[in-house]
Amino acid sequence: MRWAEITVETTPQAQDAVSNLMIENGCTGTAIQGEEPITVKCYLPVDDRLEDRLLNMRERLVELPEFGLEIGTGELTIVYAEDEEWAESWKQYFHTTRVGKHIVIKPVWEEFTPARGDVIIEIDPGMAFGTGSHQTTRLCLEAMEKYFRPRSVVVDFGTGSGILAVAAAKLGAAIVIAFDDDDIAVKSARENVIRNNVEERVEVHWAKSPAFVGKEVDMVVANIVAETIIEFAEVLGSMIRLGGRLIASGITTTKSLDVEQALRNVGFDITETFKEDEWVAIAALKSR
Repeated sequence: MRWAEITVETTPQAQDAVSNLMIENGCTGTAIQGEEPITVKCYLPVDDRLEDRLLNMRERLVELPEFGLEIGTGELTIVYAEDEEWAESWKQYFHTTRVGKHIVIKPVWEEFTPARGDVIIEIDPGMAFGTGSHQTTRLCLEAMEKYFRPRSVVVDFGTGSGILAVAAAKLGAAIVIAFDDDDIAVKSARENVIRNNVEERVEVHWAKSPAFVGKEVDMVVANIVAETIIEFAEVLGSMIRLGGRLIASGITTTKSLDVEQALRNVGFDITETFKEDEWVAIAALKSR
């Protein structure tokens, strides 16, 4: 498969907004370089959706100044690459990252000596979202570490690279049901589950909705986007048991109140919000 490397030149003020619009248009992760100007980079598969995605990105870039953001040149450039070139290029942006008190995300190509109590998650993201370097993943992991209960039954909604599913297993989950509607993500997640020796407790499925799980669970982690969380709020409310928790991430500060209201409408109390730059993760308790 060929991949399109998308680069936008912008300002530090607008880098998070540019990153967000890339993710909303199908990019599975972004990398940020430089100081001023900033370059934000992502990858998209070269398929019949590429033209529409690029047009939408350009339209959204033009709209950003309306929200008070100085975007600089806002120049969008495209370079095409094959699978192997994509994978090698991405490695320069992904390094060992400590999240919270004890979670360490380590790429397979780096060495790391753990401290006592460290929970090591070894990841090769391939072409799936979830390296631990993006704010949304870090916020989700911080919330998981704080609110996780051992022996929980956990669902990972939109698993990407499988990073959150592996984290749940290593934090002590009894079983983790991970799913995604992207074939590349499902393949990557299954490989990372095996790489971390948690395949006996983590199952990875192709699915579009958490409704396929068909039973009550203790926790759902969902690092997706605000619109999807709102769309499936009722399903989430029905599948998480009383006293169970939802950790929802991938939410921008401008949309967090909408997500919170949607969750309250289906029986959740908002326990805590975790914030970094323009991103928010919500920890919610199923109370009724």
